[in-house]
Amino acid sequence: MRVQTLGDGTPDLAVVACLHGNERCGKTAIERVLAEKPAFSRPVRFVLANEAAIAEGVRFIDEDLNRAFPGDPEGDTHESRLAAELLPEIRDCGVLDLHSTRSHPEAFALLSRINDRTKRLARATGVARVVDISYVAGGLIDHVDGVAVECGLRGTERAERNAERVLRNFLGETGAVDALSESGDPELYRIFDAVEGADYEFVGENFVRVEEGEVFARKRGTGDTGSPGNELRADRPFYPVLMSTDGYDEMVGFRAERVGTLER
Repeated sequence: MRVQTLGDGTPDLAVVACLHGNERCGKTAIERVLAEKPAFSRPVRFVLANEAAIAEGVRFIDEDLNRAFPGDPEGDTHESRLAAELLPEIRDCGVLDLHSTRSHPEAFALLSRINDRTKRLARATGVARVVDISYVAGGLIDHVDGVAVECGLRGTERAERNAERVLRNFLGETGAVDALSESGDPELYRIFDAVEGADYEFVGENFVRVEEGEVFARKRGTGDTGSPGNELRADRPFYPVLMSTDGYDEMVGFRAERVGTLER
């Protein structure tokens, strides 16, 4: 783990990248921004988390770091020990946690705790959509006041650009650096269900409403056969979130409802 604090004083903001070693867009964004040597008027702690996984080009070494918190300093896995080392570095900070995904090309934010502080952090990212993921157990943002941002499709230049834009906006909106930025009132979605199943092709589009009775996934290799056993149909309207064909081993993704905006 690499930790760097810039600006004078004790930081109450932190930026975390590479909880997953194969999601490098946050690392790239931090390196690009810090290469300009900006003047920090508010201290910020930058954390490059799973360096061993980055070096191997893998998601994790022994287990998913984002599911290992709070960790154990005497744990049996690399990620359990790393989680226990990382959490004290950022526990009292407002955290921006940068990720990438296999589901959606544009950046969107995830909140597990929803309070005034996390709402401010989410608005500071400048994204258009925020998802309440409190239905889903685990993750760093269960343990800190923070916002995770899925910056785009893993391994793409677009995700790197999105991550850089989110980081710059976050630093500007929180007053850490003097930079042009904007805070909005993003749409708020709330996950209410996980869609289990292996070897399904997702045929919808994330954040586009699926109507009752509509097919949103089919068994891979079956084509458009209309066979009930090969299709997943909506039993109620919902918005797909983090749904993909190959993002998970035993799951298609999540169903969510749109609940308005983050402010209302």
